[in-house]
Amino acid sequence: MEEQYYCPDCGNKLEVLAGCGSVSYFCNTCKLIISRKRIMTEAQLTEKISKMVIEELK
Repeated sequence: MEEQYYCPDCGNKLEVLAGCGSVSYFCNTCKLIISRKRIMTEAQLTEKISKMVIEELK
């Protein structure tokens, strides 16, 4: 099973576009191509959301 990646800005799943040996990640919500350095795994997204919730509770 291929790992799912998420947008660092909105948290929605990214669409993977592959062709001619290159891979791009597109967010259909933000309408942006997200660089490989910025994509988030599910674990990273969960950690980011947890930190945001903790900050709001302080």
